[in-house]
Amino acid sequence: MDENKRDTMHGTEEMTEQSAVPQTESKEGRETKEPCGDIKEIKAQLDEYKDRCLRAYAEMDNMRKRLARERQDIVKYGTEKLLKDFLLVYDAIEKSIHTAEEMHPEDEQFIQGLRMTEKLFLETLKKHQVEPIEAENMPFDPRYHEAMMQVTEGNMPKGMVVKELEKGFTVHDRLLRPAKVAVSG
Repeated sequence: MDENKRDTMHGTEEMTEQSAVPQTESKEGRETKEPCGDIKEIKAQLDEYKDRCLRAYAEMDNMRKRLARERQDIVKYGTEKLLKDFLLVYDAIEKSIHTAEEMHPEDEQFIQGLRMTEKLFLETLKKHQVEPIEAENMPFDPRYHEAMMQVTEGNMPKGMVVKELEKGFTVHDRLLRPAKVAVSG
């Protein structure tokens, strides 16, 4: 019986040592530590994962909004290159009017036809939110005007647009082409 007591006592000591650091044997026969139940560490990890998740959701939401804005801008301004090419046609019509007025002022019907074509062209551009920039007799604005030369005009204040050399245009709220102008100096 003493031997039984010793085995029982020895077994109790082993249990006490094992319960202090819980260990289990894995399939391979190695001892591994089980989670000790360190709640603070687990809560910290959980908070970190929640934070990562919230940041990922916020980043996805920002990306979705940015892509929606970019898509709207593409729809709104996607025709800029085409419109710039059409402005070359407008320039040709405008030059034709000036040339006809200088060389054939007596041919009123031809000049009137060119002016009607110019008017139709400008109305068509307006349907697509393309507006001409007012330049002559306006203060020089580098956002909308490109100064090609400086002239001295006795009766014009300094920094005023004296002559428009090439008409400028905006599309929606964006500059499509600046007006090329002569500025008083």
